Amino acid sequence: MLPGSRRMSPGSASIRPGHEKKCLDLTFSAGYKSKVSRSGTRLRCRIVIRHYGDYGLSHVNSSGMATLVKQAVDIVDVVGQVVQLRRSGNRHLGLCPFHQEKTPSFHVDAENQLYYCFGCGSGGDVLNFVMKHRNVAFGEAIRYLAERYHIALPELDHVEGATPGAIESARKEREELYRILRSAADFFYDRLHHSPEGRIAREYIARRGLPAEVVETERMGYAPQSWDSLSRHLANLGYDVEPGIGAGLLARSTGKDRVYDRFRNRLIFPIRDEGGRIVAFGGRSLSADLKDEPKYLNSPETAVYHKGRLLYQLARAREACRQVRQTVLVEGYMDLLAFHARGFFRVVATLGTALTPHQVRILSRMSDEVVMAYDGDEAGDKAMLRGLPLFLQENVAVSCVRFPDGMDPDDFLKRDGLEGFEKLLRSRQELGAYAVKRILDGWDGSASARLKIAAELRPIFDAVRQPLLKSEYLRLAADRLCVSEEVLNQQLRHDRRTPERPYFRSSRPPVLPGISETQTLEEKILRLLIRYPELIEQADSSGALEYFREPKLRALAMVLVGTPHAPEGEFNASIVYDELADSESKEMFTRFMLESTELAEPRVQLNDWLIALTRRELKQRSLDLDTALKAAVREGDSDRVRHILVEIQNLNSAKKRDKDLPYNL
Repeated sequence: MLPGSRRMSPGSASIRPGHEKKCLDLTFSAGYKSKVSRSGTRLRCRIVIRHYGDYGLSHVNSSGMATLVKQAVDIVDVVGQVVQLRRSGNRHLGLCPFHQEKTPSFHVDAENQLYYCFGCGSGGDVLNFVMKHRNVAFGEAIRYLAERYHIALPELDHVEGATPGAIESARKEREELYRILRSAADFFYDRLHHSPEGRIAREYIARRGLPAEVVETERMGYAPQSWDSLSRHLANLGYDVEPGIGAGLLARSTGKDRVYDRFRNRLIFPIRDEGGRIVAFGGRSLSADLKDEPKYLNSPETAVYHKGRLLYQLARAREACRQVRQTVLVEGYMDLLAFHARGFFRVVATLGTALTPHQVRILSRMSDEVVMAYDGDEAGDKAMLRGLPLFLQENVAVSCVRFPDGMDPDDFLKRDGLEGFEKLLRSRQELGAYAVKRILDGWDGSASARLKIAAELRPIFDAVRQPLLKSEYLRLAADRLCVSEEVLNQQLRHDRRTPERPYFRSSRPPVLPGISETQTLEEKILRLLIRYPELIEQADSSGALEYFREPKLRALAMVLVGTPHAPEGEFNASIVYDELADSESKEMFTRFMLESTELAEPRVQLNDWLIALTRRELKQRSLDLDTALKAAVREGDSDRVRHILVEIQNLNSAKKRDKDLPYNL
């Protein structure tokens, strides 16, 4: 850490004495690297800073808030909403959003939460990406991510670009949405249980065999047939129309100034976030004729609800997975509640959309294996297989169970009970192997059809990252196609249209202003130290880092030396990034971070480069002294001549020592 800078310690906060419990609930400490799970996914903590009364975190500056936000969000998810990313090793690649290109050169490093484009040289952290992509200031980027990912931040007057009024307005808007959603949930619940019109929903629940305790626990409800029942109820409670529209409860007709209820004649399923707050609803139509309406209708995305970032019954499943780290994934609300009715809670459902990468990462953090239990028909099979690449790319173990006779989970549980499902669970198949077998079942035995089958298998092999899985898939396919594994592997590689791109472009990325193309020795040393932080102390003790000539490279070296590292060499890129003074230095560090590569003998290589750097410095000082001596002789300055001669003698002694040095600076 640079002199004069300070880092927040665990749980540190300046609180008025005697009010520790009143002021805040800080569930994450800034400045510390998040852990990495066995699958390589960053484990993140939800950050909650509650502000009570007149007390708060008034001393926390925008840098501290930025740290909190960066620890809470995943750069892969943020960038993935803008750029179509594909996983390649421990990186994600895509087309750069900041310049036109046809071949992906835009890299996202999930572990270190940095991005860099080797085409245009743009790079940085998640805040830098938001600032550049949305063309907003630093404070606005913080607020955008906090709003997007529901991070409650302190109300600070001095956040860059923010005003107390804007922050307070955003907070009040979210709170009003939560209130109106609770009011709507109470209305739907009351209509189901205490109104004649709710009879149709009560009869449907009875036919589906859903126990009363499940209906009560989930606070299920009924949306009446009328076009304005809910809107009139909300108006009577004093709510304006706009919050109802903002919460996804009401809609405005196209081209008209008429507002109507979004949910009508539907069984209502409240959707809660991880904190248990109602953020949306799902509705199952109870109409006899579904020709003009969908069977299931879900709330649109709002300021408090993002369907691709949430799973139905996530909080309940997360708690159940503490005992057994295995999650069952289903498609429908009723399928999920059929499990709850039988006391099985390790189950979640998607929210009316295809599975998303973020949902897969959520599942990977709460369980070691995901079991997909989709409908047993062709449509369920296809939907399940569409999710396979996401699990393979994220290195998440995934398997599947197949229900007989095209049954859905609800029907199967009614017939065979939980015991029958547990029997299916014990005979589950790894989803990738199931997909490979399913494709192979389409082979007619002809030689020409082998090429078609290989082409269908290729996306699976391109997505899988684990060598053991890839080897198993290859064995299965080669045995069925009656070819050797080597031949099939060659065919799969031969037919790949676009070869895997290396992490480095053959041409150097743009040179930052003020850094010459020829000054590569310092860059090599910095790349090595970033890749092998356990060698930073060796480089520092050599004294050779003082010989860096370019100011930005020298400043980066000093930050590396001044940043504490764990004894085992764990490297916190975020702290180093935040310590750098300007955007050019941050982009340079990001480039070095993503360029760093493996070396066979890093300690020996560093030693060689430090010696070369020292010798270069001695040579330059010798030339400078020779020039200075000639000038002193011309000017007849005898005192200066004597002083320079002493320096030359000392320098020659240093050169002699350098020649005798073993290679262990």
